[in-house]
Parts: sequence; C-alpha cells; structure tokens
Amino acid sequence: MTNTNDEETALRKLKARHADLDLDIKLLRFGLKAGFNPSQPRVPAGDPDGGQWTDTGGGTGRSRPNRNPAGPGASPGMKPGRAAGAGSADNPKIDVARIATRPGPSNRPGSPDIRHTVSLPGGRRFVFQTEGTSQTVFDGAGNPISKTLWTPQGPMSQPVVRLASGDDTQGVFDAARRLYNRLSGTNTLDQRACLAFTAKEFRPDGSLLTPLSFVGMLSRAETEKVCTKLALVQRLSDEAMQEAKLMGSYSSATVFGTVVHTRLRRKILLLEDPNLKTEVSLLKRVEESPLDLSAVRVDVLENRGIGPICVYDLKTGRRGLSNARTIEFATRLLRYGRPIIVIELRPFE
Repeated sequence: MTNTNDEETALRKLKARHADLDLDIKLLRFGLKAGFNPSQPRVPAGDPDGGQWTDTGGGTGRSRPNRNPAGPGASPGMKPGRAAGAGSADNPKIDVARIATRPGPSNRPGSPDIRHTVSLPGGRRFVFQTEGTSQTVFDGAGNPISKTLWTPQGPMSQPVVRLASGDDTQGVFDAARRLYNRLSGTNTLDQRACLAFTAKEFRPDGSLLTPLSFVGMLSRAETEKVCTKLALVQRLSDEAMQEAKLMGSYSSATVFGTVVHTRLRRKILLLEDPNLKTEVSLLKRVEESPLDLSAVRVDVLENRGIGPICVYDLKTGRRGLSNARTIEFATRLLRYGRPIIVIELRPFE
C-alpha cells in the first residue's frame, strides 16, 4: 500500500511539473505576441518603462533615481552621462508614452483630486481622473469609458454612459500600465501605486483580454484593507535585501537580484501561510539584460479565497512592469475569475 501511495504521489508531482512547463511555454508564446523580441531596442533603464522592448522614434520619459542596490561590485543598469530617452547615431531615441499630471488643490501625487493624461505612441490618448476613491477613465475626446470605486473589498465597477464607439480595452490597459510604472516611482511606506485588472477571456487570435479596473496611488490604509499582507511582505523584502548586502559585492545586478529573490522565497515558505505563496516567473527571468536563465525571480501572491488576488512584484532594479509580465499574471490567475491587483515592491533602505 505504501509503495502504491508513493507512486501516486510521485505521479501527481510529475503531472504538476508537466503542467507548469506547459504553462511556461504558453506564457513565452504570449510574450512573443506581446512584442517580446530580444533584437528590438529597449527603453533605457532609467525610464519608468525601462527594459521593455519598443519601437524606435521620438519621445521622452521621466527617469527614476539611478540606484545600484547591488553594491560597488555590481554592473550599473544605465551608462552615466546619458539621459533616459536620449539618442545617438547607433542608438536612436525611444518612443515612450507621454504622461501629464494635474494635481488637485493639495498639489501632490495621490491627492483626492488628480488627473493623469497618457498619450500613447501613435496618438491615442486616455485620461485617468481620480476624485477621492472614485476613478473615471476618458478617451481622447473626453468621452467616459469606465468608472470604478475603490472599496475595502477592492475595485468595484460603476455604471457609466458610453458612446457606441469601437472598444479599445487593450489601449486603455496599455496606458494604465505605463501610468502605473510612472506612479510606482513615487511609492513610499504611506502610499502605493496599484494596478487592478481582470483576466476575462482569450480572443480568437490567442491574445488575452484584460479589462482595467483601477490604476492610481492609494494610501497605506486603503491598500492594506484589500491586500492585507502588504506590510508583512514588505518587511520580509527589506530583510532579504539587507541580508543579501551583508554577503558582500556581486558580479552583476542580476546575481544580486537572484540572491534577494531566493531569500524572500525562503522566508515566505517558512511562514507556512496558506494565503501566501511564491511563484517563479520565467518571463521575469528572461527579461534580464543580459539574458541569464540561471537567474531566480519570484512573485508573491496573496489569495484569501475571496476578493482580489494581490500580486507583490518584487523589484531590485529599475525595470518597470512590461506588457508580457501582465499577460503572465493574467494567464496564471485566469482560472480564479477575480480581480488581480499588482503592487510593485522595492525594499526600502
């Protein structure tokens, strides 16, 4: 009987491993459809969209601080003396989204009244207007597209009168993702950028439909009512970063990131919390520059069985959330049919 049970257990593990590999292959295919092509130019590492494959052309972007957390022995992610988006004869300027922000009376990001206008390459424009906990998205002509209320249970869709025009769900989501990358650069312990969406269905061409639910800055209290493990995972990330630094210098930022991600994964496993799990990201590893398949990159998922699923996206470099990565989240979590909330997690030093 024991041998039979052992064989059944081994068979289940083998089937689970096969399913994981099959999913990774599908994700890589989706990544290619999303524009994942190593031969394409990348947005410079200092830009909020840094590291993503893109078309060449005009455009500028705001840089993040040029931090190199791996220490003095690590390779920097950006050559000094060249601003994000700058071009040369061998490396033309990169076409990135233009984002204009009009703060409310308090004149700070995350205020109860703030308006972000995102102009995508190609001319499409979307406006994200947040008033208190309510967010309305408009197209370039000022027509409302969607309205969402952020509640202690997560984002709740509200009725809105829409014109009978063409559906540009993916255009809205692309603009929201770029805005999320920009806002994540202003994260603090007291406020966080959140990107919420739902993976609904696969289209006939194999692409994934990901309607936006919400994008914007939320206070710590507003965020933690929905993503209850945020403070815990943040603390463990900080610990993993400090422990990695104490181990000495590293040959590259990629190696340093592997140590941080590995230590965080161990800490999460030791908790034995049924609502928290780690998942190794293949695409996050492939996006490393230069390519390093030995790198370890994990996401921490909070799934309480009800309500939204919170994805804590640990970052040790300056690269933002790519389109391929959002497809990875959506594909892995599609079966739950619940909103997905992505929160960038950078260890606070």
